[in-house]
Amino acid sequence: MASNPLAGWWGKNKRTVYVVLAVIVVLFVFVNRSGGAKTKRVEMPKDYGSAGRELLVHAPAHPKKPIPLVLILQDDNLDAKKLDHDSGAGSVANSRDFAVAYPEAVGGTWRIDGPDSADSQYIRDVVAYVSAKKSKVDPTRVYIWGVGEGARLALTTVCATGKPVFAAVGVVGQFTQEPQSPCGDRVPKVRAADIEWSKKVSETLWAASSKNHLAA
Repeated sequence: MASNPLAGWWGKNKRTVYVVLAVIVVLFVFVNRSGGAKTKRVEMPKDYGSAGRELLVHAPAHPKKPIPLVLILQDDNLDAKKLDHDSGAGSVANSRDFAVAYPEAVGGTWRIDGPDSADSQYIRDVVAYVSAKKSKVDPTRVYIWGVGEGARLALTTVCATGKPVFAAVGVVGQFTQEPQSPCGDRVPKVRAADIEWSKKVSETLWAASSKNHLAA
């Protein structure tokens, strides 16, 4: 009876085959874990009132179902790109399935002139733009977080009438005088009294914010 050459080859090479298969599995897992959305700089299109203003967006283009959106506002004279890096919010978003947008102040300074001010309108335009052009957003789960003056603008913007309606507002930082919302407790507020905005802070804010959503 003739011997089976395949059996002989398997006997000599099965260890190598197992090693190759293990490497393939590891690479597959790594690629899938690192394959989430990336943060990109974009410009508001001309058909929006805030046309020309820039922002950073971290959002999957084609989620299987509508996902929450979080807007993050930096303090005056701070950089949105650095906040994106330091906060680790993009990593939290990839693991928890939500989108993030980082609006930017003109000249590094937010204009906090009331819920109908130019910057508050810009914030609302960002929600509309990301929802229409960048991802599939769940309108019942839109949140806004801010640090320093960004927190003050967030607390003011949620008081505007009309859409979008924010499900929760997050405040980060330590203040001599705690910022207050002009409309009181109309929108749930979550707090992180940390000096530095780290990934842990983003996880804390998400855990608290995500418990709130609007009626469909």
